[in-house]
Amino acid sequence: MKILKSPRKPGSPAKRQLLKPQKKNRQSKLFLSYCISISNIFSKSVSTKAYCQLFTYFTVKKSGKASGVSKSGSFQGHGRILPLFVSVLFGLGCHNLWPQEPTPESQPSQTRAKTYVPSPSSAEKVATGQIRILEIEFSSKRTDVPINDDKIRQNMRSTKGGVYSQQVVDGDIESLYQTGDYANVQIVTSEMRSDDGERGRRLTVLVDPKVRVSEVEVKRLRADGGLDDDLSVDKEDLLDLKLKALTANDNKGAKAISDPFTPKEVVTKAGDTLSEERLQRDAFAMEDFYRDKGYKDVKITTKTEPVKGGEAKVIFEVDEGIRGFISRIRFIGNQAATSQELEKVVKLKPKAWWQIFSKSDRFEELQFKDDVSRIKNFYLNKGYIDINVQPSVDLPRTIKNEEAQNAAKGTAPRGEDFDPDEVPAEDLILTYRIEEGRQYRVGNLSVDGNTFFSSDDLLNELMTKSKQVEIFDSVELKMIKANGLQQGEVYAVNSLQASIETLQDKYGRRGFREARIEYRMTPNVENGQIDVSFSIKEGEKFYVDKIEIQGNTTTKDKVIRREIDLAPGEVFDTVREKASKRKIEGLNYFSKVETYAEETDVPNRQKLIVKVEEKGTGEVSFGAGFSSVELLTGNITVGEKNFDLQKIFQSFPPRGGGQKVRMQASIGFRSQNLNLSFTEPWFLDKPIRLDAGGYYNGASYLSEFYNQKNYGAFTGLSRRLGDDYPLNRWSTGITYRPEYYDISDLQSDAPPYFQASTGDTFKSSLRGSVTYDGRDSIMLAHSGQYFEFGAEGAGGPLLGSENIWKIKAEFKTYHTLWKEKDVILSARALVGLVDTYSTTDYVPVWDQLFAGGSGSIRGFDPSLGSTVNGGSVGPKQNGQPVGGGTQGVYQVEVSAPFPILENRVRWAVFCDGGFVNENVFDFQPKTYNNTQSMNVKGTPTDYAAINGGFQIGAGVGIRMDIGIGPMKFDVGFPVMTGDPNNGGGLGAFKMYFDGGYQF
Repeated sequence: MKILKSPRKPGSPAKRQLLKPQKKNRQSKLFLSYCISISNIFSKSVSTKAYCQLFTYFTVKKSGKASGVSKSGSFQGHGRILPLFVSVLFGLGCHNLWPQEPTPESQPSQTRAKTYVPSPSSAEKVATGQIRILEIEFSSKRTDVPINDDKIRQNMRSTKGGVYSQQVVDGDIESLYQTGDYANVQIVTSEMRSDDGERGRRLTVLVDPKVRVSEVEVKRLRADGGLDDDLSVDKEDLLDLKLKALTANDNKGAKAISDPFTPKEVVTKAGDTLSEERLQRDAFAMEDFYRDKGYKDVKITTKTEPVKGGEAKVIFEVDEGIRGFISRIRFIGNQAATSQELEKVVKLKPKAWWQIFSKSDRFEELQFKDDVSRIKNFYLNKGYIDINVQPSVDLPRTIKNEEAQNAAKGTAPRGEDFDPDEVPAEDLILTYRIEEGRQYRVGNLSVDGNTFFSSDDLLNELMTKSKQVEIFDSVELKMIKANGLQQGEVYAVNSLQASIETLQDKYGRRGFREARIEYRMTPNVENGQIDVSFSIKEGEKFYVDKIEIQGNTTTKDKVIRREIDLAPGEVFDTVREKASKRKIEGLNYFSKVETYAEETDVPNRQKLIVKVEEKGTGEVSFGAGFSSVELLTGNITVGEKNFDLQKIFQSFPPRGGGQKVRMQASIGFRSQNLNLSFTEPWFLDKPIRLDAGGYYNGASYLSEFYNQKNYGAFTGLSRRLGDDYPLNRWSTGITYRPEYYDISDLQSDAPPYFQASTGDTFKSSLRGSVTYDGRDSIMLAHSGQYFEFGAEGAGGPLLGSENIWKIKAEFKTYHTLWKEKDVILSARALVGLVDTYSTTDYVPVWDQLFAGGSGSIRGFDPSLGSTVNGGSVGPKQNGQPVGGGTQGVYQVEVSAPFPILENRVRWAVFCDGGFVNENVFDFQPKTYNNTQSMNVKGTPTDYAAINGGFQIGAGVGIRMDIGIGPMKFDVGFPVMTGDPNNGGGLGAFKMYFDGGYQF
C-alpha cells in the first residue's frame, strides 16, 4: 500500500500548469510522454521523478516553441534531440544531487508528506497493458463531520474504470486542497484483482474536512474578566470590515495576503470555512478600526467553541482599553522648568485647532513611555540627576475625585488649574508627577588606568571648552554636537557622553581602537557638586593591515578608496575611520555604509572592512516653481550622480566612476534656460574638482525695454586646502568662461545706456576665488560663518570684446540668540567693484552692479526693471536703473519657528540696506541729480531722475519647507529711498518669492 500526497503546496503555479488541458496534437503528446519516461529511467530516486518530469515537461515545451515543433505538430531538427539529451542528464543529475527518500516503513508521519508509487514495470505493462482503477473509496478522519462523496468526485479526474495515472492522482490531491474544504488530503493506493482476474488499483481517498463557522460573536471584555455586548463601536461596522493586505514589514508580523484561494473581502462570517490564519487577520483589521477611533491599547483575541454537526462558533473578545484622545497635560511638582517648556518636550499632547493632520492627541502606550524618558533626559541635561517622573492616564472623573480628596485633606491642589467638567468625559488627561531633587554642578574630574597618556594631558583635553564632539542622542535618535563636562558648570548627561567620546577619540587617534572608557559619579548632596572619575582600559595599539571594499557591485573600488583617510601600515586612527565613513556616506551612492575591523594573523594589525550597499543614483524629475520675478516656470532635470565617462560606449547607463552629469531645462513666461554640466571630483586621480558645461539663458524680465540672452561654456578647477580642521573649511578655485551676450528687441524710448549695449558681444573671462565655509548647516545655519572673495578679469590676453575686471567679497554670519526658542540671527555683507581697462569705454549693462530684490535690498525692485522713482537702488536713466561701478549691501534677519508648524515654517523680520555708485572705489553713498553726467559713447549726459544715496528696506517673511524644497516669501517696503520726493513707506511694499531658507 502506498500513500500519495501533493508534491507541491496548494496553489503551486507549476502544478496548476500541469493540470491544464494540453492543446497539442497526438504526436507532441507521445513525444512528451517518451521524454518523461526516459527521465524516469535515469532518475532512480522516486522523490526526484517529480522534479525531473516537471523539468522535462517545460524543456520539451520550450524546445517545441523554439524550434522543435512545427505548426503542424511535427518535431523538427535539433528540437527532437535537445529534450531527450536534457532529460537523460537531468535524470542523472537529480539522482546524484537529491538524497534518496526513506522507504515508507522508515519515513516518519508528517503532514502532507509525499510518497509516490513506482511506475509499473515494463514487463507488467506488456503483460497487462494499461492499469485501470477498479475501485474508489472515500473516508473521513473525523467521525463528527460528514463528507460529500459526490463533491469529492467532482473535483477528481480519476474515475472508476479509468486508466490509472500517477500524475492525474497528484492533480486530484491538488484539486481537493484548492477547494479549501479540507485540512489534509491523502490517497492510498493498493493492488487488487477484479472478479474476472484483472489486475488493477484501488484508490482510497482520506480527507480531513475543515470546520464550518456556524456563528460569529463580538464581545467586550470587562475589567472583571466577564463578557458583554456593550461595545463602544458599532458591532455591524466590525463585522463588515474588509481585510487589509498586510505586508511582511507590518508591525503585526503578519504576511501579505497573496494566496488567491484565501477569502479576503470581509471578516469571517457564518458559513465560511474556519481558518485560524484568517481569524488572526480579522482581529488585526478590527484592532486597526478601534485604533482609528482612538483606542490605542485595544487587544482582540479569538476563541472557537464546537457545536453540533461538526461546526464551530467564533467569538472575538475585545479588550478595548482606554479611548486615547488627549485633552489636557498636567505637570505637577515642576519648579525648574515651566509647564510650557515641558509640553514642548513631549510628543503626546492636545491637538490645536489648526493641526488638522496631526495625531499628537492619539494616545499610544509606547509613546507615553517614551515621553517619560524625554522628560527625564530634559532634567538630566539641567543637572537634576535624581529626577523622578510618575506618569498616569486619568479621566475627568478621576481628577474630580482627586480634587475632593485634596480639599478634604487640606493639601495643595494640582499644579495647573483647569475645570475637569470642561473636558469630555471619555477624553484623557495625561499627568506627570515630577520630583526634581536638587541641581548639581560638576566638581572634580579625574582619570585612572591610563599609561600611554598622562593624566594632565587627558584632563586638559577634557577641559577644552571650545571643543564640541558629535554624540548620539538616545532620545531624539540622532547625532548632535555637545561640549564636555566643565568644572563649575551645570552637570548634563549629554556633556558626560561628550567627555567619554572625547577620551575615546583621544585614544582612537593613536590606534587604541579597543580602548574602553568607564565612569563613576560621586554626588555631594551638601554642596550640590558631582565628582566624575573616568576609568580607562587602553587595550592594544593597532595598525592598518589592509583595506578591503565589499558590496560595490557598480561603483569602482577607487571611488570608495580615495575617500578613506587611512592607508595600510598607518596607525588605525578611529577618528579618521569615522570621518571616512561620513565622506563615503556623503557621496550619496549607497543606501548603507559600514566600517569595522577584522583580526589578522599578524599581531597588532587589523584589516579595515568597508561594506556598502548600492542604491539608485539616477535622477529624473519634473517640477514647477514660481517667484516674484518669473511668476510660474516648468522644469525638467535629468542626471546621474555616479556617472562613468569611460563606460559611455560600453554600458547604459554608464555608472560607477563617481562623476556627475546633469541636464536642466526650464521654461517660463519670461525666461528660457538650459544648463548642461559635468563634474569630475578627482581630476587626474587628485583631490581636484573639475567642472565643465554649457548653458543658454534667455530672459525678458530684466527690463521692459529689451530682451537679453546669453549662452556659453565654462571649465573650472577647485580644491579644498586640506582634509583636517581648519583647512577643510577653506577651498580655492578658478573658472574660465567664454560666452556671448545679445540684447535685442530694444524699444525706441529705451535709455541711451541700453542703446549703447545692443547687439552681440563676446566675453572671455577668468575668475579666481577663495572660500571659507564654517556653517553648521547649509540649509538652516544656527552658527558659523561663510566668506568668499572672487576676482574676475575679461578680455586682454583672453581676447573677447570686453576688457573689464570685477571684484566681489561676501561675508555671512549666523548666531543662535535663544536656543530654547530656536531664534537665529543672520547677517550678510556684500561689496562689489567693476571697471574697464585698455580700450573698453564702458561696462556693459549685464556686467554692471545692481542692488534690490530678494537677494539684496528687500523693499526695492530687483536689479533692472523699475520705472518708479525711488523703487530701485542706484543711478538711473529715464527712470531705469543702469547700475554702477561700486556696490555695498547688508542684510540682517531674525527668524524663529512659527507657532503653528514649528518643524515646517519659520517667521522672519529683516532690515536691508545699501547703495550703488556710478564710479569704481566710490564707497561714499551719493545722491545723483540732473547736473551730473554719465558719458557712454556720446549718449546724453544728464540723468532723468534724482536717485542714489544710502537706501534701506525692511519687512517680514515666511520660510517654508513644504516637501518640494525650501522656499521663502517676503514682504518688504522702502524705509529710506534717497529721494526727497519719494520717501517710500508701507504703501510702496513689494513681495518676493524665492527658493532657499536663508541668504
